[in-house]
Formats: sequence, C-alpha cells, structure tokens
Amino acid sequence: MFGSLFSTNRRLRKAEIPAMAQATPSPWHQAWKALRHNHLSMLCLVLLVIMTIWCVLGPVWSPWKDDATDALMINKPPGAEHWLGTDFLGRDIYTRLLLAGRISLMIGLMTMLLSVALGYLLGAVSGYAGGWTDKLIMRMADLVMTIPSLPLLIVAGAMLSELDFSSDSRIYMVVVMLSLLEWPKLARLVRGQILSLRERDFMLATQVLGLSSRRRLFGHLLPNTIPILVVMATMAVANAILMESALSYLGLGVVPPTPSWGNMMDAANSLIDFQRRPWLWMPPGIAIFLTVIAINVLGDGLRDALDPKMKRSLK
Repeated sequence: MFGSLFSTNRRLRKAEIPAMAQATPSPWHQAWKALRHNHLSMLCLVLLVIMTIWCVLGPVWSPWKDDATDALMINKPPGAEHWLGTDFLGRDIYTRLLLAGRISLMIGLMTMLLSVALGYLLGAVSGYAGGWTDKLIMRMADLVMTIPSLPLLIVAGAMLSELDFSSDSRIYMVVVMLSLLEWPKLARLVRGQILSLRERDFMLATQVLGLSSRRRLFGHLLPNTIPILVVMATMAVANAILMESALSYLGLGVVPPTPSWGNMMDAANSLIDFQRRPWLWMPPGIAIFLTVIAINVLGDGLRDALDPKMKRSLK
C-alpha cells in the first residue's frame, strides 16, 4: 500500500516538473519583461533602432550624393532643396550627416566588439588562473588605465597622420586605438566577478563533482558574467563614439573625404561659421548628443533588468 502511494506521488511530481519548467520564464525573458516596463529605456532603444535604420537607408533615398559639389550652393542655409543646408563645398549636409552616422556607429560597434572580446577573455583568464597570470594581466591593465586616454589618442592620431594612411584605413586604425584603451575596464570587472563567483556554492559543487576546468569556466563561470558584459558593451559603444568624435574634430581621427560626425563639426572652424552658419555644426552635434544619451540610458536600463539585486516587482 505504501509502495503504491509513494510511486503515485513520484509520478505526480515527475508530471509537474515540465509544467513548472514551462511556467517559470527564462532569465532572459524576465530581463526583457523588466526592460519593457522601463519606458525611458524602451524609448531610447526605439530611438537607436530608428537612427540606425535611418543612417543605413537614408542616403539611398537621398537625391544628393556625398561627393556631389555645387559652387553655386556654397554655405546655403536650410531650405526646401537642402533640408539641412550645404557646406563650404556645396555638399548636402543632410546626406553627409547620415553617411557620417554610418561611420560613427560602425566605429562604436567595432570598438565594442574588439574591446569586449579582448577584455572579456583576459579578465576571465586572470580571475580563473590567478597567480603570475593574474598579476601580469592586471599590471598591464593598470598601466593602460593610468595613462590619460585623450592625450594618448592625440599622440597616436598624430603618428597616423605622419604615416599617411588612407582615409578608409584610418577608420580601422581608430578602432584598434580605441579598443586598446577600453579593454582594461571590462577585464577588471570580469576578473572581480569571476573571483566572486569562484567561491560560490555551485562552483564548489562543480569541483566536488570533478568537472573539467574548461567545463567549469565556459559552462558555469562565464555565463554568469554575461549581464555585466551586456552593460559594459553598451557603455563601450557610447565611449567610442565620443572619443572618435573628439579625435576627428581635432583632425586626428577619421579624415575627409570620409565623413564622420566629428569631422563634420570641424567644418565650422571659424567664429563666422560658428555664429552665422549653425547648420554646419549643430546637426552632427545633436546627433552625437542624442546617440550617446540614448546608449547610456539604455545601458542603465539593461543593468537594472539583468541585475537580480536591482529588479523591481512587476505587476
């Protein structure tokens, strides 16, 4: 009698397990649900998506080409023919703004991917291996972080100008320079997270079970650092766009004829342009401001959604 009762209860529990697994949403589903309730972050996400699509498809529909100059339309204010006016060569500001958005966003994304890959790998190895490996990687990160970023980038940009790289290759060189300055931040955060997780009960259980180091690292440690990776990735995009704009404004980043938001602002390089021709520098300045603010707000929303300690109860 008791045997049949126990077997019945066991069958009932087994039948309830799939229903419980189906009823419990995944962590990513919970994070997306939390993010959707953050209206400001969702507004910034929609703004970034629209801006990206606009920069990609807008120049295709524009009747003006980037290199199309018109001596009769030099420094014309915004009007029906040129919505955002023209520059000192008679080129359409609206078309160049969208093409520059492609370059600036591409530099931000490429810098994020390269710096995240480098910082994530080195931080994970440093935190998991420890010993001399940890000391060597962290001392390298400390050395990079002690050097002021902007002066170092100015020196590197001046060296690139002396080496006479082409305008297209300068884009990739800027990405490499920015990535080499961004990786220490993520590496230190990932290392701290790995050191904290390594002492948790579930990691001690994997050690008792005799799991291999590769399985412990890639199957249990690194997946638990993904939330901080996502947040830092968004911040890296915003930082890269700002630094690239500063370099290009100084003439040391992306150089003409390749447009970027930074070197478009450099077109207003006189007091007359600044006072009387605001259409030369205001559109790229507003684009940089909106993009960076939207990315930072979205990063804050992702942090709140992915961090269990900061989640709020959803109705």
